[in-house]
This record gives sequence, structure tokens and C-alpha cells, in this order.
Amino acid sequence: MNQHHQSPPTYRKQTSIIEFSPSDRQEGPGIFFVVSGPSGVGKNTLLNFALNKVKGIYYLPSLTTRPLRPMESQGNPYFFVSVEEFESMINENMFLEWKRIHNGNYYGTHLPTILYALHNGFDLATDMDVLGCQDVRQRFPDNVVSIFIAPPSIEELALRLSKRDKNPEVAKERLARVEMEMSHMPHYQYVVINDELERAGEELAGIFRHHRLHRHVSFPKKG
Repeated sequence: MNQHHQSPPTYRKQTSIIEFSPSDRQEGPGIFFVVSGPSGVGKNTLLNFALNKVKGIYYLPSLTTRPLRPMESQGNPYFFVSVEEFESMINENMFLEWKRIHNGNYYGTHLPTILYALHNGFDLATDMDVLGCQDVRQRFPDNVVSIFIAPPSIEELALRLSKRDKNPEVAKERLARVEMEMSHMPHYQYVVINDELERAGEELAGIFRHHRLHRHVSFPKKG
């Protein structure tokens, strides 16, 4: 039996898939930090670095129907559910955004968790593709802080992708998508260039700290 069939809770019936600690509750609405960038740019590495530096921000994993792999667990790095449950959640509008990728697996962002966190003063962070980020900015314009992670150069990113994907066709497909992803960069409130982990990670952590410290201040939104 697959791991996701053994989990007793039905995610669509839960208010939140994250267990928040009351000590992390902030005054006023929560902040939703959304990190985007092209494939291979190092979003997750930077996000993990920054979240280890700034306590009290909760990472929001996506839900997926892909199989659980060795060394993974429920909630790390995803919440794993069955195809039937995921499709039921689509019908019940339980996702802020969702997609089905080329191999048939679903991925989605759990809307009830976001609503619960923002309404109760908890801060969230997640990585999301540029189209998903566009949706979330429109849905929560007063809560979202959008951050784009950019490569030092397209040439450097192409090199990273060629090393990461042994299949040259897959690397070529990813690179073809980069142009579309990079075209969204001007719409983000912040751009962090991932040239060196320590420097870029500290810059991202600084953005987190700044907005948590000045949470009642209104910041200009980019369209």
C-alpha cells in the first residue's frame, strides 16, 4: 500500500495542513512570501538557507500525487495524496493554483492553509512558478511579498541545467522555458541574484526580516 493511502486525515477537510505554534502568531494579517525563478536557479536551496536564519516563517509544501521516494516523508518535501483525492480537491476548489505536468502527476498549493495562516497572523513562504505567483498576487495583493531568484547569467544557468539533466532533450526543454520565466522578473517586488549561496541567502533572509519588522507598513506593489 502506498504511503499516501495510509494517512488518516482527508486534506480537503482540514483547515490547514500545517500545525502552527501559537507563539509564532503575529499582530495583524500574516505575510505570504512567494519565491519564483527559472528551473535550476537554486530556489529551494536559497529558501532553506533563509528560513533557517529567520525563525517563525512556515514553509508551505505543495500537495502532489507523485509517489513517495526513499528519504521523503509526509510533508517533506511534499504532502502526498492519491489522484482520486487530488481531483476531488480540485472539484471542491481547495487549491489556490494547481497543474498536471507532462508525466501525469498533479501539484497544487493548498488554499485553506493560506487562508488560515493569513487570517490568524502566521507567516508563510513557498516556491511557486511565475504563473502561479501571478495568480497569488491577484488573490492576496495585500499579503504577498514576491521575490524572483535570478541566475548570474543565462549562460551560467544553461551550464547548471546541462549538469543537472543528463538527458539533453530535457535540459533543452527547461532552457526554452527560461525565457518565458525571465520575462516575468520585472513584476516582482524583489530580485535576488543567486551568484553565491551565502550572499544571496543572506539577502533573501534580509527581505524576510524587513517585512516581518515593518509588517504594518504599506509597500508599493508591482503589477
